[in-house]
Amino acid sequence: MSYLKKNLLFMYFLFLGGCMNKEKSNIPQEGDIVIWKQNNNLIVKAKLGERRIHIPDQFDSEFYRPEREHYLGQFPINYIPEKFGSITQKEIDSLPMPDSNRQLQFNLVLRKSSFQATDGYIPDHKDQVRVKIEGLTIDMREQKLDTNKIMLNNFNSKYVDLKSKFKKNGLDCYKRNISDKAFFCYGYSKNKDVTGVFLDVFASENTSDNHFIQIYGNSYEPNKYGGVWVKWETNLNNWEEWQEIDNAIWRLLDVWNVAPLEVKSKNTRK
Repeated sequence: MSYLKKNLLFMYFLFLGGCMNKEKSNIPQEGDIVIWKQNNNLIVKAKLGERRIHIPDQFDSEFYRPEREHYLGQFPINYIPEKFGSITQKEIDSLPMPDSNRQLQFNLVLRKSSFQATDGYIPDHKDQVRVKIEGLTIDMREQKLDTNKIMLNNFNSKYVDLKSKFKKNGLDCYKRNISDKAFFCYGYSKNKDVTGVFLDVFASENTSDNHFIQIYGNSYEPNKYGGVWVKWETNLNNWEEWQEIDNAIWRLLDVWNVAPLEVKSKNTRK
C-alpha cells in the first residue's frame, strides 16, 4: 500500500472515530437538563433521572438511536421535579419534533422499590409503570375521539359480556369475550381536563415460560396539550393503583411543561 493511501486510510478512521465519539457524547445522561418538544403545547424541560439499560436485539443497527430518545428517566411515583420558567414561542419554534417512534417516555416506581430499568419488552419489576406520550392519530382527531368515547365504543356486545359488569377499585369493568381472564375497565380521572382512563387488563399470571404485560392504561385527550395519547403499562398487582398512577402522570407533565401561559390556557376544556 502506498504512503498516500495509508495516510488517507488513517485520516478516514480518525474522522470516523471522531464522529462516533461526538455522537456518543450527545447521548443524554442522568442529571442533564433537557428541553424536548412533544408538540407546540407540550414542551418538557426537566432534569433527567436514572437511565435505563439497553437490551440489544437484531434491529439495533437500523433503529437504536439513544441520542434521539426522549426518555426522561425512572422516578418514584411521588417524585417532585424542579420547576422551570416558561419559554418563548420563538424558542418553541426552534425545537425539533420527536421521531415518531422515540416520543416522550418515563417510568414510575411504586412502593419505594429499587431496581434497574431497561428498555426490554415487558416491565422490569412488579412495581414499575412504563409511560409513553404520543400524539393522537389522524383518525382519532377526525372523529374527535376521547377516552370516554373510546370506552363507549368498546363496552358493547361485540367485545364484552354486557352481563358481566362489576366494580373494582373505582372502575367499571366488563369481562372481554376473548377470555374469562381479560377485562376492559374505565375510570374517571381526578384531573379536570382529562376525560378518563381506559384499562385493558389480562388477569392471567406470568410464568417463567410466558411473560406478558398484564395491564395497559390509555387516555386519549384531544383537549389536553394540543391532543395527546397517554399510554402506560404495568403488572397486575398495581390494578388498585390505577388512580395514583393517573394522578402522577398528569401532575408530572404539568410541572415539566414550559410552554407559554397563553398556549397552556388553550389546553383547558371549556
